[in-house]
Amino acid sequence: MKRRYLLIVGVLVFLNGFVFTVLLLMLSRELSLPAAKPTEVSTPLPTMRPTFTSIPVGPSPTSTPEPTATTPPEPTVTSTLVVAPATATYTNTPVPPTATTAPATATHTPGGPTATSVPPTATATSEPAATATPTTQTSFEFRYAGGMQSAANCGMVYMDGKITGVGGEPVSGRTVRLRFADQPPFYRVSGEDGKPPGEWGFSPLAAENFHLPFTFLIDIVQSQANPVPQSDTVEIKFTDCGVAGQFTNIVFQYAW
Repeated sequence: MKRRYLLIVGVLVFLNGFVFTVLLLMLSRELSLPAAKPTEVSTPLPTMRPTFTSIPVGPSPTSTPEPTATTPPEPTVTSTLVVAPATATYTNTPVPPTATTAPATATHTPGGPTATSVPPTATATSEPAATATPTTQTSFEFRYAGGMQSAANCGMVYMDGKITGVGGEPVSGRTVRLRFADQPPFYRVSGEDGKPPGEWGFSPLAAENFHLPFTFLIDIVQSQANPVPQSDTVEIKFTDCGVAGQFTNIVFQYAW
């Protein structure tokens, strides 16, 4: 029992010695550290700015001499001849428009395009501006009877005519062919497409081609499928719609 007490006392003495030793080490470390020095903070000096004061400068007084009353001399009356310059007169001379050429745009449709008659813009004359030259062959069933009329018309370029018997009676159901330039032929049947008995018509040109020259060839053929000539050929020299744009009363007649 005595030994146990002695053992406990020894352990306590050892622990006290250990704790005391640790405290001494911590104290010596704190004492060995250098003392902290205060940090100096530099304070900037204020900058002095110059102050400007504006001093108004007034105008320098000037002395104005008093006006001296003077008597103006009486004007001397003189007669002067003033010649006005001549005024130039300008005359505005209109410049004629320039015609724009474009290739023909006519297209071939079975049965040909529908002809629409437009009222002429000029008085028709029996002497056409474009000549019609028939090629006469007595073997043909029909012949060109003449009498074509033409007039200027830039609203539409067209050709109208009719087919008659020997006595002048209308003949319907006959095929009329139109050719020009490198276009496919156009075909019309007399008395059809809303035309009166025996009559036919073409309007083959687009508006952009109204000022281009063309040679139109018109004749009667057996049919569109079998275009064997049945009449002489009417040749129309077209130059410009302003010279002649409509060609009417183109009459084909039975040759016998």
